[in-house]
Amino acid sequence: MAGWVKQSGFDANARSLFHDVKSSAKDLRDLQLTSNDLHTFCNVLFVDDGSMQSSLPTPDSQATTLLNHAYRDFATAAIQCYSALAVPGDRAKALANLSHGAALFSEARVRVGVAAS
Repeated sequence: MAGWVKQSGFDANARSLFHDVKSSAKDLRDLQLTSNDLHTFCNVLFVDDGSMQSSLPTPDSQATTLLNHAYRDFATAAIQCYSALAVPGDRAKALANLSHGAALFSEARVRVGVAAS
């Protein structure tokens, strides 16, 4: 597991992805942003999430499962973010998916750390 963490750049990429999640949530709460703004900001989350997804599976099945679910939530939120101004309810759904994904991602990061030690 320690080799996977190093080879995948997991620690640095995880910090970057979590930053993207926090930024996307902040942006979704900003009612002054335009659709183009949201598309730009949420696309960063979508691309970084996809990059992290491509490093799976991990050598630990529990970590892989947690990460898969978190990444799925983040991708779903990014897509909902795209339509947040046009589709009623997508802003709230995106925020809920970001929150749920962040909880899973935090748990996964702990699992990765334990499995790597």
